[in-house]
Amino acid sequence: MSQNVAIWTMVRNDEFFLKLWVDYYARFVPRQNLYILVDGDDSALPDTLQGCQVITFPQNQPSRGWDRKRWNFLSQFASSLTYRFDVVIGGDVDELIVLDPLVGNDPVQYILQQTNAQVISPFAIEVVQRVDLEPALDAQRPILEQRRYGRTNAFYCKPCITRAPISWSLGQHYSNHPRLNLSSDLFLFHLRFFDRDTLLERQKQRYLHITNDNSDIVQGVAGAGWAQSVEQVSAELQSFADYGPPETNDFSFEHLRKQIKKKWRFEEKRQIWKHAKFSGQSTFVIPERFSSVF
Repeated sequence: MSQNVAIWTMVRNDEFFLKLWVDYYARFVPRQNLYILVDGDDSALPDTLQGCQVITFPQNQPSRGWDRKRWNFLSQFASSLTYRFDVVIGGDVDELIVLDPLVGNDPVQYILQQTNAQVISPFAIEVVQRVDLEPALDAQRPILEQRRYGRTNAFYCKPCITRAPISWSLGQHYSNHPRLNLSSDLFLFHLRFFDRDTLLERQKQRYLHITNDNSDIVQGVAGAGWAQSVEQVSAELQSFADYGPPETNDFSFEHLRKQIKKKWRFEEKRQIWKHAKFSGQSTFVIPERFSSVF
């Protein structure tokens, strides 16, 4: 278990995901190396955080630029950790960094021993509940044992593993680091769409966070995804089922990786480096070897 890697996230009322996040990463680093930044002292937390570094901040009311300020803060927080730890890993609480089981079972040791890049972007897999094929989630069983389908979304190939100070764009999707190091063995599993009931309840909470007392949306608070209605996100989840049967592939995604790398470019206005952004409704079977990872 590594003593010199810090892993962080920021949460508000995400008890299910936070418990999963802690249970997963506590397998690879001491719990004291897990930094949990809590947005508001009224935020509900699971009772399984013993030993973790839990830091609670006063909740900021929604206003223009709220999420931009949050990510500026998180960039500086994670950057400060790089002066103390060899590697800093982190991001949203519904994202987990997974090592391909063909390579090993400890992503942290892999990063320490098999990589030397200053910033690493895992390849992104969004776990999707195929509502036409999969029942409601059983919280007592591993998620990937029950959710066997995913889609690719290059927007989530985030530069979320760093050995040096870094400045991220809104949502951590891009950064000021000039080199793209897209890992062939590390995956970011994004769980937004993994369960219909969880998705809809979470979207209700996000929508409330960007609206005022009159239920009007406060413009410029956060990304467009926060402003979607429950009906819109439900329709988006349904679209995966409507698109067609899931495909089977070799899970290498070589063609997509080439696209991502080919469109690597610098955006002068925001002073960030960006890669291709694409996604779709096509789903594929997640290989059986991942079924017990979490």
